[in-house]
Amino acid sequence: MAGRYLDTNNFKIDKEFQELLPHLKQDEYKQLEQNILTYGLLDPIKVWCSPDGDNIIIDGHNRYRVIQENNIELNAWTDYKIMSELKTREDVKEWMMEQQLGRRNLSDVEKYEIVQRFKTLIQNKAKQNNSDGGKGLTNLSKVNTRKELAEKVGVSEGTYSKLDKVMQSDNEEVKQKLRKKEISTDKAFRIVNDAPTKTKPEIRTPKTQIEEMDNRISEIEKEEQKLQQEKENILKRRKFVFESLDIKCPVKYRWTDNRMMFIGMNITFYIEYEGHEEILHEETIIEKVPSKYTLYMIPEKYKNDFLMVWEMAYQEHLKSKTEYENFKKELYTAPKVSNPLKDELFKAGFTQLAKKYHPDNGGDVEKMKELNKLMEELSK
Repeated sequence: MAGRYLDTNNFKIDKEFQELLPHLKQDEYKQLEQNILTYGLLDPIKVWCSPDGDNIIIDGHNRYRVIQENNIELNAWTDYKIMSELKTREDVKEWMMEQQLGRRNLSDVEKYEIVQRFKTLIQNKAKQNNSDGGKGLTNLSKVNTRKELAEKVGVSEGTYSKLDKVMQSDNEEVKQKLRKKEISTDKAFRIVNDAPTKTKPEIRTPKTQIEEMDNRISEIEKEEQKLQQEKENILKRRKFVFESLDIKCPVKYRWTDNRMMFIGMNITFYIEYEGHEEILHEETIIEKVPSKYTLYMIPEKYKNDFLMVWEMAYQEHLKSKTEYENFKKELYTAPKVSNPLKDELFKAGFTQLAKKYHPDNGGDVEKMKELNKLMEELSK
């Protein structure tokens, strides 16, 4: 389906997918850029059209970056390919793993490091298979996760265990030698396995503790990003499902800020259906009519109602603004009186005094009653 046209400027980068791919060094990226500028894009960029309607790059992130930085136009027939056979995110991850493992002349260590990036995918598939097998589904046997990992690397379980022990150790020298094929997996395992156990207690200096906390903060931020991405995807799907319902609901609105602020007032437009609320749009209302961009965001079946409700809200905004301006004029032109609370009202304004004396804020109940009474007198 390479001939299907997509907006190539809006291809999306999914952080989870991107982290599953190997990162190019600066010199490797420069070489890639030179090759593309000289010979063109020899390998098309692979794109997955997600259920949410996003066109996500799943292979060719660096090639796409070169294209964007050098303002090269993508040819729909040759430069990108839509992977329509991939239906779910799990399908995409499995495809990405097989693509990386399918490269030529990979060492066992390189395959191991690829599989580690997809370890969660393999573990989840094994758990699901075991769960389904436990429910009595036919032709499903218990899955040994370690065996699955070993098979992906292309080694026996025993060799995988040794390889895993070495690569999880803190002996960087041995790991580098293994990567460069200077020693065998067996020899690397013997070195790591025979190393004396450290008995010296670890000294956790303030610097070490700060580094540990910074690392934990970094992990939390990554998790937050993933959760935020998941939330956005769910909201998109929810909006799509809601709008697909063949229903017509009246558009409603509510003010979402302090009604005493009249430069521009925040407003939320929404609809309700069987107890469920769907937000159509949120904006600061200033103009009498909404912008073209705002109208573009509103589903066609609600546009007429939306325009009428916008007009109502705008008129209410103008009326409130006029009333408030008149009130301020009367308040500050009123003659001086000996009432201390009235003097304080002239200086601080009603909003500040209401915050100060309101019972909910631990204020003076009697003062609040007096303040309300004074406001009624001034507004007559």
